[in-house]
Amino acid sequence: MEIQGLVFPSRDTCVAETLAISDEPGTSEVLVRNRFSLISAGTELAMFTETHRGFAEPDFGYAKYPFRPGYAAVGEVLAVGEGVSELAPGARVFHRKRHATHALLGCDDLLPVPDGVPEKHAPFLAMVQIAMSAVRQAPVYFGENALVLGMGLVGNLCAQLCGLAGAGQVAAADLAAPRLAQALACGVDLAFNLSEKPLADWLPELGPRGANFVVEAVGSGPTIDLAIKAAADHGRVVLLGSPRDKLELDPYFDIHRTGVHLIGAHASTVDAATRAQDMPFIWSLLAKGRINVAPLVTHVLPYTQGQTAYEGLRDRKDEYLGVLLEYP
Repeated sequence: MEIQGLVFPSRDTCVAETLAISDEPGTSEVLVRNRFSLISAGTELAMFTETHRGFAEPDFGYAKYPFRPGYAAVGEVLAVGEGVSELAPGARVFHRKRHATHALLGCDDLLPVPDGVPEKHAPFLAMVQIAMSAVRQAPVYFGENALVLGMGLVGNLCAQLCGLAGAGQVAAADLAAPRLAQALACGVDLAFNLSEKPLADWLPELGPRGANFVVEAVGSGPTIDLAIKAAADHGRVVLLGSPRDKLELDPYFDIHRTGVHLIGAHASTVDAATRAQDMPFIWSLLAKGRINVAPLVTHVLPYTQGQTAYEGLRDRKDEYLGVLLEYP
């Protein structure tokens, strides 16, 4: 059968390519008709704009064109191959494969979507798991003040997780007023608009404790520097956003003298067993609305409008945040 999937053939270009896959799953395989997939505005946008680290390094195979984006999709099982007993046609499933109309996958690559999780919310599982890597690497202690810089999807979700983990106050910082409004709608306590005044001028609103737990969710050198300088003495700064550039630090005054801990939190820093154990918990958060993703869905576009979706995320950050691609 013929299917279509999105591909970046070159910088700032997204098109649909036609592929052929079997419509008869083999042993332990499952054929899925996708319904929605969620764009990762961090990694995917960096690949779309050629700003991801590694493009200039010949031995780094990931950052190369053509690039086939996508790793958060929900769909319906159409057929199963021999040896598949856990899934049946009609079942709703989540998977981490590309933006495409269909997928032919091993049954181990699929997760059943529990009842109670709306279809448009299921793809957010991947983003919540990434956001959770911050609190897995550096737990939030009860009563601490948490500050998250960058209210993209991962930053917003991380801020919500900080509140669930017991933070006394959670502050969101961003340049975009609409993203801060979305954070407040999701239950974050404080919104620091950095287009109105510098972060240092906002920090007194946290009270005398200051920012004990700071998460940088942008991946920008200047924002990382801001995060380190914002941390209270003996605080923890977690780099959750994938850094896109290099920067100079003042390790003596900003880290050594203050006792600040600087911690990396790429998704791969959490071991596979822990990630697997987290899955039922994340599903329950989505099903019960304890993680609120409804305000984050700003656009639902046909997959054929992939170019529009990525351009919107690149150029209109006040409007585009959670972009779902829909498949017929």
